[in-house]
Amino acid sequence: MDQNQMLLYIMVGGCGLCVLYGILKRPSYLLVLLARGGFCAALVFVIHAYCQKNGIHAPVDLNIASIGTGALLGLPGIVVLYVLGCIV
Repeated sequence: MDQNQMLLYIMVGGCGLCVLYGILKRPSYLLVLLARGGFCAALVFVIHAYCQKNGIHAPVDLNIASIGTGALLGLPGIVVLYVLGCIV
């Protein structure tokens, strides 16, 4: 395990603890995360299906990372994923 991988695990663990603390503090936050994640998953699915139908390469696919980003950051997170996908 190299240094970058260890730093990634520490950051993911810290973010996970913050989300869990938010859920324990306000249990309704879990419903907000689920609703936002569902909306963003549907949005990514529709964009991906539209791009696939028209023969365009969609830079973002529907996976746990895109759903998690959408759940935590909402619509701006999905926009950032697409911008990064087009740049990289």
